[in-house]
Amino acid sequence: MKQEILKVFLAVSLFLPLAGFALADCPNKTLVEGTKVTFVGEVTDMGGDSSVQAWFEYGKTDAYGEKTSEVTLTKAGVYCVTVEGLSPCTTYHYRAVAKNAGGTSYGEDKTFRVPCLSVSVDLKANNSDGPITVPYNGSFTLSWNASNADSCSADWTSSKATSGSETISNFTTSRTFTITCQGPAGSASDSVAVNVEGRDFKVRKYVRNISDGTGYFQSVYADPAEILGFLIEVETGDAQVCNLKVRDSLPEKISVIGESLRVDNSPVSGNIISGIDLGCLPAHSIKRITYTARLAGSDAFPFGQTSLTNVCSVSIDSTSTLASAQILVRKGAVAGATTGPTGVSTGLIDDLSHSLLIPFLAALLLVFVFKTHLIRVDEWLDERKKRYLKYRAKKELEKKIAKIKNQGV
Repeated sequence: MKQEILKVFLAVSLFLPLAGFALADCPNKTLVEGTKVTFVGEVTDMGGDSSVQAWFEYGKTDAYGEKTSEVTLTKAGVYCVTVEGLSPCTTYHYRAVAKNAGGTSYGEDKTFRVPCLSVSVDLKANNSDGPITVPYNGSFTLSWNASNADSCSADWTSSKATSGSETISNFTTSRTFTITCQGPAGSASDSVAVNVEGRDFKVRKYVRNISDGTGYFQSVYADPAEILGFLIEVETGDAQVCNLKVRDSLPEKISVIGESLRVDNSPVSGNIISGIDLGCLPAHSIKRITYTARLAGSDAFPFGQTSLTNVCSVSIDSTSTLASAQILVRKGAVAGATTGPTGVSTGLIDDLSHSLLIPFLAALLLVFVFKTHLIRVDEWLDERKKRYLKYRAKKELEKKIAKIKNQGV
């Protein structure tokens, strides 16, 4: 009889959320966190015994196969057991088990799923995130390590293992190397830029948020649809450098604004994406190339933060030097909506003195008043006219009386 009583309570209550009744160290229901699960149960009756042993069975099928540690309960109440190291992207079955002097009772079969872990990969050149610079015709080592991935592919060769290294020799042209790894939760990529020591010049790349009025930095925050300004600086060393060509590569969510290209603040024709020629630069000089661009609208970005990298290339013949700038695009949780002031003047509430609306409304009101005869202007004018004529006649009469009196004297 004790076993049957216990079985009823276990089957009904071990898996219910424990509204308002939880042990200090137990969550209010079975909780999955990454590859860890905390099973939560409740024994509502001891079946007449002074103690009960309780635990959980779990596994990848309803045959279970795994058992948690046992918990000794000396009174009815909540208990929990934590298990770590579960397999990602896996559905588990579990049930509660309790035992007293009357026997063992089992709860109903339940399931939970361990989420897939996000894919990540880290690519380095000579153990650096880059950019790095190597001698012309020199060598360097690319190394990578991916987490939660099944396979990887690289743009400099075919498929790769999820971790490894490779030495690149006889390197003569600057470029960016990229590796992409795939796993159950999706894919992830990482890149590293490697420059060749070319002729004696340096390249720097900056970006500014024109919409927000920031200065030039190597990284800025921006919102969708804002205007950005880009600056490329080419600085020569001890000797003149000739045949320089500058190209810029923009992510697909950034577009150049037409006729904004300038060199040393002077407008120039050409396309910075396909490249412009700088000709010869004197020793110890700096050439500055600027242009403006616009971010895509809100629909082009996911919620949260998106990182966009802009890479420019300055080359002499087949030797190139790279530089990059980063734009961190922020999109709020509800696109296009706000519960507070936007900071944009409407011209009506923010500055009524500069609005034409009030004079316009006043004129409409006067026209309405006259048209509807709410104010009887004609009657008022007639009354004023009568008073004036009466006042004038009185004055004329007084003058005539005074004149007669003077003549009589």
